[in-house]
Amino acid sequence: MAKVRPHLQSLASIELVEQCELETNGPGKFEGEARYVPYYWEAFLAGMADRDDGKVLGFDVSVEDKTLFPELKRRRTVKLYQRDDGFIIEV
Repeated sequence: MAKVRPHLQSLASIELVEQCELETNGPGKFEGEARYVPYYWEAFLAGMADRDDGKVLGFDVSVEDKTLFPELKRRRTVKLYQRDDGFIIEV
């Protein structure tokens, strides 16, 4: 069973998705990435990564995650990596 990310559920779903879209569309460490990347990065910062080998972060995609981000419909995991220049990318 995938973890529920309660620290993010307190925000309104629409506002959360809109904020993620802003972060990926504008300049910054999420620029050009999928809109769910900031969501999972925030989960990591709150201690909610399912896997962390010191380089790559792994997250199990929950039903709630798929509701917020339908593009994750056929995904089971998301993996993130922070490059040396500070950008967060999906691997």
